[in-house]
Amino acid sequence: MATVLLAALLGGCSFLSKEADATEVSSKAETESPGATQESETETAETEETQESHEAAEDEESGEEETEDHFVEKKIVVATDMHYFAEKLAGNRCDSFVGMARGGDGRVLEYGWEVMDAFLDDMKKEDPDLLILSGDLTLDGEKASHEELAELLEGLSEAGIEVAVIPGNHDINNPDARRYTADGAEKVESITADEFRDIYADFGYVAADSRDPASLSYLYKIDSANWVLMLDSCQYEPKNEVGGMIRRETYEWMEPILEEAEREGARVISVSHHNLLDESGVSRTFYDNCTIEHNEELVRMLSDHGVRLHLSGHLHIQHYKEDEDTGIYEVVTGSMVMAPCHYGIVRIWNDGTYQYNAKPVDVDGWAIRHSYHNRDLADFTAYSESILRRAAIRDAIRDLNRHIEDRHAFFTDEKKQEMASYYADLCVNYYEGRMYQIEEAAKENPVLEDWNKIGYVSELSDFLQNILEDEAKDYGHLKIPSVH
Repeated sequence: MATVLLAALLGGCSFLSKEADATEVSSKAETESPGATQESETETAETEETQESHEAAEDEESGEEETEDHFVEKKIVVATDMHYFAEKLAGNRCDSFVGMARGGDGRVLEYGWEVMDAFLDDMKKEDPDLLILSGDLTLDGEKASHEELAELLEGLSEAGIEVAVIPGNHDINNPDARRYTADGAEKVESITADEFRDIYADFGYVAADSRDPASLSYLYKIDSANWVLMLDSCQYEPKNEVGGMIRRETYEWMEPILEEAEREGARVISVSHHNLLDESGVSRTFYDNCTIEHNEELVRMLSDHGVRLHLSGHLHIQHYKEDEDTGIYEVVTGSMVMAPCHYGIVRIWNDGTYQYNAKPVDVDGWAIRHSYHNRDLADFTAYSESILRRAAIRDAIRDLNRHIEDRHAFFTDEKKQEMASYYADLCVNYYEGRMYQIEEAAKENPVLEDWNKIGYVSELSDFLQNILEDEAKDYGHLKIPSVH
Protein backbone atom coordinates (compact mmCIF):
# COMPACT_ATOMS: atom_id res chain seq x y z
CA MET A 1 0.00 0.00 0.00
CA ALA A 2 1.33 3.42 -0.89
CA THR A 3 2.62 5.49 2.05
CA VAL A 4 0.25 8.39 1.42
CA LEU A 5 -2.83 6.19 1.26
CA LEU A 6 -1.82 4.11 4.28
CA ALA A 7 -1.39 7.23 6.39
CA ALA A 8 -4.79 8.41 5.25
CA LEU A 9 -6.52 5.15 6.14
CA LEU A 10 -4.94 5.01 9.58
CA GLY A 11 -6.20 8.56 10.08
CA GLY A 12 -9.83 7.46 9.68
CA CYS A 13 -10.00 7.18 5.90
CA SER A 14 -9.22 10.81 5.23
CA PHE A 15 -7.00 10.84 2.15
CA LEU A 16 -4.54 13.48 3.34
CA SER A 17 -1.45 12.27 5.18
CA LYS A 18 -0.58 13.03 8.80
CA GLU A 19 2.98 14.23 8.36
CA ALA A 20 3.91 17.84 9.13
CA ASP A 21 6.20 20.04 7.07
CA ALA A 22 6.13 23.65 8.13
CA THR A 23 8.48 24.66 5.30
CA GLU A 24 5.99 23.79 2.59
CA VAL A 25 3.10 26.00 3.50
CA SER A 26 2.40 28.54 6.22
CA SER A 27 -0.74 29.54 8.06
CA LYS A 28 -1.68 32.11 10.61
CA ALA A 29 -2.68 29.22 12.83
CA GLU A 30 1.01 28.31 13.08
CA THR A 31 1.88 31.61 14.69
CA GLU A 32 -1.13 32.17 16.91
CA SER A 33 -2.10 30.04 19.88
CA PRO A 34 -5.79 29.02 19.90
CA GLY A 35 -6.38 30.67 23.22
CA ALA A 36 -4.16 33.69 22.71
CA THR A 37 -6.91 36.06 21.64
CA GLN A 38 -9.72 34.74 23.83
CA GLU A 39 -11.20 37.30 26.16
CA SER A 40 -14.29 37.32 28.28
CA GLU A 41 -15.96 40.73 28.05
CA THR A 42 -19.42 42.23 28.06
CA GLU A 43 -20.85 41.95 24.57
CA THR A 44 -21.41 45.20 22.73
CA ALA A 45 -24.65 46.08 21.00
CA GLU A 46 -22.98 45.26 17.69
CA THR A 47 -22.05 41.78 18.94
CA GLU A 48 -25.61 41.15 20.13
CA GLU A 49 -26.90 42.08 16.70
CA THR A 50 -24.42 39.67 15.09
CA GLN A 51 -25.53 36.92 17.45
CA GLU A 52 -29.16 37.45 16.47
CA SER A 53 -28.25 37.06 12.80
CA HIS A 54 -26.44 33.80 13.58
CA GLU A 55 -29.45 32.47 15.46
CA ALA A 56 -31.74 33.41 12.61
CA ALA A 57 -29.50 31.53 10.19
CA GLU A 58 -29.78 28.43 12.37
CA ASP A 59 -33.47 28.08 11.60
CA GLU A 60 -32.81 26.05 8.44
CA GLU A 61 -35.81 25.36 6.28
CA SER A 62 -36.54 21.69 5.64
CA GLY A 63 -37.30 22.42 2.01
CA GLU A 64 -40.94 21.37 2.28
CA GLU A 65 -43.98 23.03 3.75
CA GLU A 66 -45.79 21.19 6.52
CA THR A 67 -49.52 20.71 6.02
CA GLU A 68 -52.15 18.73 7.87
CA ASP A 69 -51.67 15.85 5.45
CA HIS A 70 -47.90 16.11 5.14
CA PHE A 71 -45.78 16.67 8.23
CA VAL A 72 -42.50 15.66 9.85
CA GLU A 73 -43.08 12.64 12.02
CA LYS A 74 -39.58 12.31 13.49
CA LYS A 75 -36.29 14.19 13.37
CA ILE A 76 -32.94 12.43 13.73
CA VAL A 77 -29.52 14.07 13.88
CA VAL A 78 -26.46 12.07 12.84
CA ALA A 79 -22.90 13.16 13.62
CA THR A 80 -19.74 11.19 13.07
CA ASP A 81 -15.96 11.19 13.29
CA MET A 82 -15.75 13.87 15.97
CA HIS A 83 -12.43 12.41 17.19
CA TYR A 84 -12.88 13.92 20.62
CA PHE A 85 -9.74 14.21 22.76
CA ALA A 86 -9.74 14.62 26.54
CA GLU A 87 -8.48 18.04 27.53
CA LYS A 88 -6.27 16.62 30.26
CA LEU A 89 -4.40 14.57 27.66
CA ALA A 90 -3.49 17.63 25.56
CA GLY A 91 -1.04 19.07 28.10
CA ASN A 92 -2.74 22.47 28.09
CA ARG A 93 -2.37 22.51 24.28
CA CYS A 94 1.37 21.96 24.62
CA ASP A 95 3.75 22.09 21.66
CA SER A 96 3.69 18.34 21.07
CA PHE A 97 -0.11 18.34 20.88
CA VAL A 98 -0.19 21.38 18.61
CA GLY A 99 2.47 19.81 16.39
CA MET A 100 0.39 16.65 16.05
CA ALA A 101 -2.77 18.62 15.30
CA ARG A 102 -1.19 20.93 12.73
CA GLY A 103 0.65 18.11 11.02
CA GLY A 104 -2.52 16.12 10.53
CA ASP A 105 -4.99 15.43 7.76
CA GLY A 106 -6.98 18.66 7.84
CA ARG A 107 -9.06 18.08 10.98
CA VAL A 108 -9.43 21.09 13.28
CA LEU A 109 -8.17 19.19 16.31
CA GLU A 110 -6.84 22.32 18.03
CA TYR A 111 -10.43 23.46 18.45
CA GLY A 112 -12.03 20.08 19.04
CA TRP A 113 -13.36 21.13 22.45
CA GLU A 114 -14.92 24.31 21.10
CA VAL A 115 -16.52 22.42 18.22
CA MET A 116 -17.97 19.87 20.65
CA ASP A 117 -19.34 22.55 22.99
CA ALA A 118 -20.93 24.35 20.04
CA PHE A 119 -22.40 21.07 18.78
CA LEU A 120 -23.96 20.34 22.16
CA ASP A 121 -25.52 23.81 22.10
CA ASP A 122 -26.85 23.13 18.59
CA MET A 123 -28.43 19.87 19.73
CA LYS A 124 -30.33 21.57 22.53
CA LYS A 125 -31.78 23.92 19.92
CA GLU A 126 -32.46 21.21 17.33
CA ASP A 127 -34.05 18.98 20.00
CA PRO A 128 -34.08 15.85 17.81
CA ASP A 129 -36.04 12.71 18.63
CA LEU A 130 -32.70 10.89 18.48
CA LEU A 131 -29.06 11.91 18.14
CA ILE A 132 -26.89 9.26 16.47
CA LEU A 133 -23.09 9.29 16.84
CA SER A 134 -21.80 6.82 14.27
CA GLY A 135 -18.27 6.11 15.41
CA ASP A 136 -14.75 7.47 15.76
CA LEU A 137 -16.00 9.19 18.86
CA THR A 138 -12.42 9.68 20.07
CA LEU A 139 -9.11 10.67 18.56
CA ASP A 140 -7.41 7.30 19.07
CA GLY A 141 -9.49 5.41 21.60
CA GLU A 142 -8.09 6.96 24.78
CA LYS A 143 -10.06 5.81 27.82
CA ALA A 144 -9.98 9.33 29.26
CA SER A 145 -11.42 10.73 26.01
CA HIS A 146 -14.31 8.25 26.08
CA GLU A 147 -15.05 9.05 29.71
CA GLU A 148 -14.92 12.81 29.16
CA LEU A 149 -17.17 12.60 26.10
CA ALA A 150 -19.71 10.48 27.99
CA GLU A 151 -19.83 13.16 30.71
CA LEU A 152 -20.58 15.79 28.07
CA LEU A 153 -23.34 13.67 26.58
CA GLU A 154 -24.96 13.47 30.01
CA GLY A 155 -25.88 17.12 29.53
CA LEU A 156 -27.99 16.18 26.52
CA SER A 157 -29.69 13.41 28.46
CA GLU A 158 -30.56 15.92 31.17
CA ALA A 159 -32.08 18.11 28.43
CA GLY A 160 -34.27 15.19 27.38
CA ILE A 161 -32.35 14.32 24.20
CA GLU A 162 -31.86 10.63 23.51
CA VAL A 163 -28.40 9.64 22.24
CA ALA A 164 -27.35 6.41 20.50
CA VAL A 165 -23.69 5.62 19.78
CA ILE A 166 -21.67 2.93 18.02
CA PRO A 167 -17.88 2.61 17.83
CA GLY A 168 -15.58 3.49 14.95
CA ASN A 169 -12.26 1.94 14.04
CA HIS A 170 -10.42 4.46 16.24
CA ASP A 171 -12.36 3.72 19.42
CA ILE A 172 -11.51 0.25 20.77
CA ASN A 173 -8.21 -1.55 21.45
CA ASN A 174 -6.36 1.26 19.70
CA PRO A 175 -2.57 0.97 20.12
CA ASP A 176 -2.15 4.62 19.12
CA ALA A 177 -3.83 6.05 22.23
CA ARG A 178 -1.53 8.86 23.42
CA ARG A 179 -1.24 11.83 25.74
CA TYR A 180 0.88 14.90 25.01
CA THR A 181 3.26 16.68 27.35
CA ALA A 182 6.14 19.12 27.10
CA ASP A 183 8.39 16.09 26.65
CA GLY A 184 6.42 14.65 23.75
CA ALA A 185 3.80 11.90 23.33
CA GLU A 186 3.40 8.82 25.51
CA LYS A 187 1.05 5.86 25.41
CA VAL A 188 -2.12 5.84 27.51
CA GLU A 189 -4.85 3.32 28.22
CA SER A 190 -7.34 2.46 25.51
CA ILE A 191 -10.56 0.50 26.12
CA THR A 192 -12.08 -2.90 25.35
CA ALA A 193 -15.45 -3.55 23.73
CA ASP A 194 -16.96 -4.32 27.15
CA GLU A 195 -15.65 -1.03 28.51
CA PHE A 196 -17.13 0.82 25.53
CA ARG A 197 -20.53 -0.69 26.33
CA ASP A 198 -20.17 0.27 30.00
CA ILE A 199 -19.01 3.85 29.40
CA TYR A 200 -21.82 4.52 26.91
CA ALA A 201 -24.44 2.41 28.69
CA ASP A 202 -26.84 5.36 28.86
CA PHE A 203 -26.38 6.21 25.20
CA GLY A 204 -28.13 3.37 23.44
CA TYR A 205 -27.22 0.17 25.22
CA VAL A 206 -29.50 0.30 28.28
CA ALA A 207 -32.42 1.61 26.23
CA ALA A 208 -31.85 -0.87 23.38
CA ASP A 209 -34.85 -2.96 22.39
CA SER A 210 -32.50 -5.77 21.33
CA ARG A 211 -28.73 -6.24 21.67
CA ASP A 212 -26.48 -8.43 19.58
CA PRO A 213 -24.58 -10.87 21.84
CA ALA A 214 -21.73 -11.07 19.30
CA SER A 215 -20.96 -7.36 18.84
CA LEU A 216 -21.83 -3.83 19.97
CA SER A 217 -24.79 -3.73 17.57
CA TYR A 218 -28.31 -3.07 18.85
CA LEU A 219 -31.82 -2.08 17.87
CA TYR A 220 -33.21 1.25 19.05
CA LYS A 221 -36.91 1.93 18.56
CA ILE A 222 -37.73 5.63 18.47
CA ASP A 223 -41.35 4.53 18.50
CA SER A 224 -43.37 1.63 17.12
CA ALA A 225 -43.14 2.99 13.56
CA ASN A 226 -39.49 4.13 13.41
CA TRP A 227 -36.62 1.79 14.24
CA VAL A 228 -32.87 2.38 14.06
CA LEU A 229 -30.52 -0.57 13.56
CA MET A 230 -27.13 0.43 15.02
CA LEU A 231 -24.55 -1.89 13.43
CA ASP A 232 -21.08 -2.39 14.87
CA SER A 233 -18.91 -2.76 11.75
CA CYS A 234 -15.56 -2.52 13.55
CA GLN A 235 -12.84 -5.11 13.96
CA TYR A 236 -11.07 -4.80 17.30
CA GLU A 237 -10.47 -8.38 18.45
CA PRO A 238 -7.85 -9.75 18.75
CA LYS A 239 -6.43 -6.45 17.50
CA ASN A 240 -7.66 -3.18 16.08
CA GLU A 241 -8.19 -3.10 12.29
CA VAL A 242 -9.01 -0.16 10.02
CA GLY A 243 -11.44 -1.97 7.73
CA GLY A 244 -15.01 -2.96 8.54
CA MET A 245 -17.11 -6.12 8.49
CA ILE A 246 -20.34 -7.49 9.93
CA ARG A 247 -20.00 -10.69 11.93
CA ARG A 248 -21.88 -13.82 10.83
CA GLU A 249 -23.60 -13.97 14.22
CA THR A 250 -24.73 -10.36 13.74
CA TYR A 251 -26.45 -11.24 10.47
CA GLU A 252 -28.26 -14.03 12.32
CA TRP A 253 -29.34 -11.55 15.00
CA MET A 254 -30.46 -8.95 12.42
CA GLU A 255 -32.70 -11.11 10.24
CA PRO A 256 -35.54 -11.78 12.69
CA ILE A 257 -35.53 -8.10 13.67
CA LEU A 258 -35.95 -7.05 10.05
CA GLU A 259 -38.67 -9.65 9.55
CA GLU A 260 -40.51 -8.34 12.60
CA ALA A 261 -40.24 -4.77 11.30
CA GLU A 262 -41.81 -5.84 8.03
CA ARG A 263 -44.68 -7.58 9.80
CA GLU A 264 -45.36 -4.53 11.97
CA GLY A 265 -44.96 -2.02 9.15
CA ALA A 266 -42.09 -0.23 10.89
CA ARG A 267 -39.55 1.84 8.97
CA VAL A 268 -35.93 0.84 9.62
CA ILE A 269 -32.90 3.07 9.19
CA SER A 270 -29.59 1.21 9.44
CA VAL A 271 -26.39 2.84 10.72
CA SER A 272 -22.73 1.81 10.69
CA HIS A 273 -19.37 3.50 10.94
CA HIS A 274 -17.95 1.94 7.77
CA ASN A 275 -19.61 2.44 4.41
CA LEU A 276 -22.30 0.19 3.00
CA LEU A 277 -21.46 1.14 -0.61
CA ASP A 278 -18.31 2.08 -2.52
CA GLU A 279 -18.94 5.75 -1.98
CA SER A 280 -16.21 8.00 -3.30
CA GLY A 281 -14.11 8.12 -6.43
CA VAL A 282 -10.93 6.77 -4.93
CA SER A 283 -8.73 3.70 -5.30
CA ARG A 284 -9.66 0.06 -4.80
CA THR A 285 -7.34 -0.10 -1.80
CA PHE A 286 -9.23 2.77 -0.26
CA TYR A 287 -12.54 0.96 -0.74
CA ASP A 288 -11.14 -2.13 0.94
CA ASN A 289 -10.61 -0.16 4.13
CA CYS A 290 -13.78 1.92 4.03
CA THR A 291 -16.54 -0.25 2.55
CA ILE A 292 -17.85 -3.09 4.73
CA GLU A 293 -16.32 -6.41 3.73
CA HIS A 294 -18.76 -8.53 1.68
CA ASN A 295 -21.07 -5.52 1.60
CA GLU A 296 -23.25 -7.16 -1.07
CA GLU A 297 -24.58 -9.54 1.57
CA LEU A 298 -25.58 -6.69 3.88
CA VAL A 299 -27.12 -4.74 1.00
CA ARG A 300 -29.16 -7.77 0.00
CA MET A 301 -30.43 -8.42 3.51
CA LEU A 302 -31.43 -4.80 4.07
CA SER A 303 -33.13 -4.46 0.68
CA ASP A 304 -34.96 -7.78 1.06
CA HIS A 305 -36.61 -6.33 4.15
CA GLY A 306 -37.45 -2.90 2.79
CA VAL A 307 -34.68 -0.77 4.32
CA ARG A 308 -34.23 2.34 2.17
CA LEU A 309 -31.76 4.52 4.08
CA HIS A 310 -28.35 3.71 5.56
CA LEU A 311 -26.22 6.25 7.47
CA SER A 312 -22.45 6.05 7.89
CA GLY A 313 -19.24 8.04 8.30
CA HIS A 314 -15.55 7.03 8.22
CA LEU A 315 -14.69 8.76 4.93
CA HIS A 316 -14.67 12.30 6.37
CA ILE A 317 -16.32 13.26 3.07
CA GLN A 318 -19.90 14.53 2.66
CA HIS A 319 -21.40 12.15 0.12
CA TYR A 320 -24.31 9.89 -0.79
CA LYS A 321 -25.01 7.12 -3.24
CA GLU A 322 -27.92 4.99 -4.42
CA ASP A 323 -27.48 1.28 -5.02
CA GLU A 324 -29.11 1.05 -8.43
CA ASP A 325 -30.06 -2.61 -8.07
CA THR A 326 -31.94 -2.24 -4.78
CA GLY A 327 -32.78 1.45 -4.44
CA ILE A 328 -31.07 1.69 -1.04
CA TYR A 329 -29.52 5.09 -0.38
CA GLU A 330 -26.47 5.54 1.80
CA VAL A 331 -25.64 8.99 3.18
CA VAL A 332 -22.11 9.54 4.45
CA THR A 333 -21.92 12.49 6.81
CA GLY A 334 -18.58 14.31 6.82
CA SER A 335 -16.36 14.46 9.89
CA MET A 336 -17.54 16.90 12.52
CA VAL A 337 -13.97 18.20 12.87
CA MET A 338 -13.16 18.61 9.17
CA ALA A 339 -14.38 21.51 7.06
CA PRO A 340 -17.16 22.47 7.08
CA CYS A 341 -17.76 20.51 10.33
CA HIS A 342 -21.12 19.09 9.31
CA TYR A 343 -23.76 17.04 11.04
CA GLY A 344 -26.82 15.68 9.27
CA ILE A 345 -30.51 16.24 9.98
CA VAL A 346 -32.83 13.44 8.84
CA ARG A 347 -36.51 14.28 8.74
CA ILE A 348 -38.93 11.40 8.41
CA TRP A 349 -42.19 12.57 6.88
CA ASN A 350 -45.40 10.82 7.79
CA ASP A 351 -45.78 9.44 4.25
CA GLY A 352 -42.40 7.68 4.49
CA THR A 353 -40.31 10.32 2.70
CA TYR A 354 -36.79 10.80 4.07
CA GLN A 355 -35.14 14.19 3.82
CA TYR A 356 -31.46 14.73 4.68
CA ASN A 357 -29.80 18.11 5.13
CA ALA A 358 -26.18 18.65 6.19
CA LYS A 359 -25.64 21.56 8.53
CA PRO A 360 -22.37 22.99 9.90
CA VAL A 361 -21.84 23.27 13.63
CA ASP A 362 -22.47 26.89 14.60
CA VAL A 363 -19.06 27.54 16.10
CA ASP A 364 -19.21 31.22 15.14
CA GLY A 365 -22.48 31.73 17.03
CA TRP A 366 -21.21 29.74 20.01
CA ALA A 367 -18.11 31.96 20.19
CA ILE A 368 -20.26 35.09 20.16
CA ARG A 369 -22.56 33.79 22.88
CA HIS A 370 -19.58 32.94 25.06
CA SER A 371 -17.69 36.19 24.34
CA TYR A 372 -14.75 34.41 22.73
CA HIS A 373 -12.89 37.10 20.82
CA ASN A 374 -10.82 34.83 18.59
CA ARG A 375 -10.28 35.37 14.88
CA ASP A 376 -10.40 31.65 14.09
CA LEU A 377 -13.65 31.03 15.96
CA ALA A 378 -15.28 34.22 14.68
CA ASP A 379 -15.16 32.90 11.11
CA PHE A 380 -14.80 29.20 11.71
CA THR A 381 -15.87 28.16 8.23
CA ALA A 382 -12.95 30.06 6.71
CA TYR A 383 -10.58 28.78 9.40
CA SER A 384 -11.57 25.11 9.00
CA GLU A 385 -11.22 25.37 5.22
CA SER A 386 -7.77 26.93 5.63
CA ILE A 387 -6.65 23.96 7.75
CA LEU A 388 -7.87 21.45 5.16
CA ARG A 389 -6.34 23.52 2.36
CA ARG A 390 -2.99 23.72 4.16
CA ALA A 391 -2.86 19.94 4.60
CA ALA A 392 -3.81 19.36 0.95
CA ILE A 393 -1.15 21.76 -0.36
CA ARG A 394 1.48 20.18 1.87
CA ASP A 395 0.64 16.68 0.65
CA ALA A 396 0.44 17.69 -3.01
CA ILE A 397 3.84 19.37 -2.97
CA ARG A 398 5.34 16.39 -1.21
CA ASP A 399 3.75 14.08 -3.78
CA LEU A 400 4.96 16.16 -6.71
CA ASN A 401 8.49 16.26 -5.34
CA ARG A 402 8.41 12.49 -4.96
CA HIS A 403 7.14 11.67 -8.45
CA ILE A 404 8.47 14.35 -10.78
CA GLU A 405 12.01 13.77 -11.96
CA ASP A 406 14.56 16.58 -12.12
CA ARG A 407 14.64 16.42 -15.93
CA HIS A 408 11.12 17.84 -16.00
CA ALA A 409 12.31 21.44 -15.90
CA PHE A 410 8.78 22.61 -16.62
CA PHE A 411 7.73 21.74 -13.06
CA THR A 412 9.35 24.62 -11.20
CA ASP A 413 8.65 25.26 -7.53
CA GLU A 414 6.22 27.97 -8.60
CA LYS A 415 4.42 25.54 -10.92
CA LYS A 416 4.23 22.90 -8.17
CA GLN A 417 2.70 25.45 -5.81
CA GLU A 418 0.11 26.34 -8.45
CA MET A 419 -0.72 22.67 -8.98
CA ALA A 420 -0.93 22.06 -5.24
CA SER A 421 -3.33 24.99 -4.81
CA TYR A 422 -5.53 23.57 -7.56
CA TYR A 423 -5.58 20.19 -5.80
CA ALA A 424 -6.44 21.90 -2.49
CA ASP A 425 -9.41 23.69 -4.08
CA LEU A 426 -10.73 20.33 -5.28
CA CYS A 427 -10.24 18.74 -1.85
CA VAL A 428 -12.05 21.50 0.05
CA ASN A 429 -15.05 21.39 -2.27
CA TYR A 430 -15.11 17.59 -2.51
CA TYR A 431 -14.89 16.99 1.22
CA GLU A 432 -17.70 19.51 1.75
CA GLY A 433 -19.90 17.76 -0.84
CA ARG A 434 -20.18 20.73 -3.18
CA MET A 435 -17.97 19.96 -6.17
CA TYR A 436 -20.95 20.82 -8.34
CA GLN A 437 -20.23 24.49 -7.65
CA ILE A 438 -16.76 24.43 -9.20
CA GLU A 439 -16.81 21.39 -11.51
CA GLU A 440 -16.98 23.27 -14.79
CA ALA A 441 -14.29 25.77 -13.84
CA ALA A 442 -12.05 23.02 -12.45
CA LYS A 443 -12.21 20.99 -15.67
CA GLU A 444 -11.46 24.07 -17.78
CA ASN A 445 -8.58 25.25 -15.60
CA PRO A 446 -5.27 24.92 -17.53
CA VAL A 447 -3.56 23.68 -14.34
CA LEU A 448 -5.40 20.40 -14.84
CA GLU A 449 -3.31 19.85 -17.97
CA ASP A 450 -0.21 20.18 -15.83
CA TRP A 451 -1.47 17.35 -13.63
CA ASN A 452 -2.25 15.31 -16.76
CA LYS A 453 1.34 15.66 -17.94
CA ILE A 454 2.64 13.57 -15.02
CA GLY A 455 0.40 10.67 -16.04
CA TYR A 456 -1.43 10.16 -12.74
CA VAL A 457 1.33 8.00 -11.35
CA SER A 458 0.49 8.32 -7.65
CA GLU A 459 -2.40 7.70 -5.26
CA LEU A 460 -2.81 11.44 -4.80
CA SER A 461 -2.98 12.26 -8.50
CA ASP A 462 -5.34 9.31 -8.96
CA PHE A 463 -7.55 10.76 -6.24
CA LEU A 464 -7.55 14.11 -8.04
CA GLN A 465 -8.69 12.46 -11.25
CA ASN A 466 -11.40 10.49 -9.52
CA ILE A 467 -12.73 13.60 -7.79
CA LEU A 468 -13.32 15.05 -11.23
CA GLU A 469 -14.91 11.83 -12.47
CA ASP A 470 -17.30 11.48 -9.53
CA GLU A 471 -20.77 12.78 -10.31
CA ALA A 472 -20.98 16.39 -9.16
CA LYS A 473 -24.07 16.78 -6.97
CA ASP A 474 -25.11 18.70 -3.90
CA TYR A 475 -24.21 15.92 -1.48
CA GLY A 476 -25.37 17.90 1.52
CA HIS A 477 -29.04 17.57 0.61
CA LEU A 478 -31.11 14.56 -0.40
CA LYS A 479 -34.78 13.64 -0.60
CA ILE A 480 -35.79 9.97 -0.78
CA PRO A 481 -39.44 9.77 -1.89
CA SER A 482 -41.83 7.42 -0.17
CA VAL A 483 -42.55 4.05 -1.77
CA HIS A 484 -46.19 2.96 -2.01
